Amino acid sequence: MEKKQETRWIKFLGGKNLLFTLVALLLLGAVIFVFHEVGFIFGPIGVVFKTIIGPTILALILYYLFNPVVNWLERHKIKRVYGVSAIFIVLIALIVIGIILVVPLLQKQVEGLIESFPQYMNDLNKMVTDFFHNSALEKPLANALDGIQRWFDNVSDGIGSYFSKAVEGASTVFSTLTGFALVMVTAPIITFFLLKDDQKFFSFVLNIIPPRFRSDAKEIGTTMSSQVGAYLKGQILVSIAIGILTFIGFWLIKVPYSGTLSIIVGITAVIPYIGPVIAFIPAAIVALMVSFGMFIKMSLVWMLVQMLNGHLIAPQVMGKRLVVHPLTIVIVLLVMGDLLGMFGLIFGIPIYAIAKVFVTYVFRKFKQRYNHFYGDSGEYEDTEFSKEEYLDE
Repeated sequence: MEKKQETRWIKFLGGKNLLFTLVALLLLGAVIFVFHEVGFIFGPIGVVFKTIIGPTILALILYYLFNPVVNWLERHKIKRVYGVSAIFIVLIALIVIGIILVVPLLQKQVEGLIESFPQYMNDLNKMVTDFFHNSALEKPLANALDGIQRWFDNVSDGIGSYFSKAVEGASTVFSTLTGFALVMVTAPIITFFLLKDDQKFFSFVLNIIPPRFRSDAKEIGTTMSSQVGAYLKGQILVSIAIGILTFIGFWLIKVPYSGTLSIIVGITAVIPYIGPVIAFIPAAIVALMVSFGMFIKMSLVWMLVQMLNGHLIAPQVMGKRLVVHPLTIVIVLLVMGDLLGMFGLIFGIPIYAIAKVFVTYVFRKFKQRYNHFYGDSGEYEDTEFSKEEYLDE
């Protein structure tokens, strides 16, 4: 009986596959060690990775954003290649119109806001100091405003220093412009072929995987694609909607630099919970410099937009496709922001969703193997982890 239990335990762990996995992990560790010791040899690989990662991420975002439109056109008897071409023609036309009409106006607003912001901070500091003079809040508020001022000065000085150094060295300017142009040109090309031949691409990737693992790989890939695609598409659409609504509200109540502030609101909206707080600070400072009444009106517009987002826009656009608790989102953003900076704040939740799907799938496979080899001990208790929770059913 003891031998049977031992044999069953070995089979449960994978049998020969366990030995193969251990050897593979040892080899992987050896490769990582060698890479760490002689990293300079693999420098070109790092350069290639850094070169393709930006366009690839942007292309995947554009793919998830436009693929539903292409699928809708295809269902209405429009060939996929024609639908993709039509989308790109419209997109290019909108970009050209934006460059001609919108960019000059935004440039003036951004320049004006950057020039006026230090004076706004000084006036606000004086206003707060006078209002809370000789109170317990005077010093903490003054320190907080000084901190915001120092942060803005550091950002301004950093940008100025970067461009001054870039002007001094033509190579820096060339490399910066080349990198940006590479991303802007390469990403749409990758997106075009992803949209046109997505099934061929995914079939090619699936055929690389050994046959015995294809079913599992397809299930994991489908689930991850559904989760990440829904989140990215939803966040982008929600951000655009919030930016437009904020601009309309700020424009109606005549908040200065409404275009620039609404763009800040739209961009930061991709960061759940934390983004709106970040965007509120410059809007509040600009409104306070006009009058306290303007600050009240701006705050009301802000609350109205956030209420519309929370109760109407986000539920309709995002639905319940990404099952993540708000507290978990905050923790993930704090950790990923500290590890990866702005990239972590923007893509931390999709990365977490991918990891959660993978871990859930592995845990479900563990339960299946347990029930297979230890069924006589009673079926493994079901938990909140279930396949149905993460698939479009």
